[in-house]
Amino acid sequence: MATTQNNSQELSLSNLLTAIDTELAEELRKEQNQLADSVVVRAREEIGRHICFRLANQHLAVPLSLVVEVGELETVRPLPFLPNWAEGVTNIRGEIVSVTNLILFFRLAGRSARKNRTFILLHDNGIKTAIMVDKITGTRLLHREEGIELTAKSSGDLTSTTLTDFLQGSAVFLTGEETQKLDLFDGRKLLAALKLQ
Repeated sequence: MATTQNNSQELSLSNLLTAIDTELAEELRKEQNQLADSVVVRAREEIGRHICFRLANQHLAVPLSLVVEVGELETVRPLPFLPNWAEGVTNIRGEIVSVTNLILFFRLAGRSARKNRTFILLHDNGIKTAIMVDKITGTRLLHREEGIELTAKSSGDLTSTTLTDFLQGSAVFLTGEETQKLDLFDGRKLLAALKLQ
């Protein structure tokens, strides 16, 4: 009888020790996850505010420092002898600026049939153009993260007209507790390429 009682005490003691070990392991795992999360936060490098937009189902962002204005194009006057991606010129606040259709410039599938088209007015080193985009999704503070894969690196070739050649890698922005990834569009390279055209 005493042996049975000792066995049940050992069994319950063994169960208790197992439960304690499990709880300690769980707490240790939680602590390690919190530590890993704080390391990820520290590894993020803030790269400033960007205008985020969609172009042919891609999520892109251009630095706010290059953006003069965003809005809807009312009228565009076509000009003769221009490439098909050069829509023409428009009047934005009393200034005549060129209009560049990025869908056609990069030969991407799909073209907006909307009468009023969304634009982002870019300006750098005396060059200015209104680029047509599918949709502006907002202004966001972006971060680069260590370990985040770069989608593409912008090459030095200004005569290239593929979208991947005008990307500078990827970045993330925070939405609540989640991060969302998008590609960084090289607006300076686009303006320099348009100057050569």
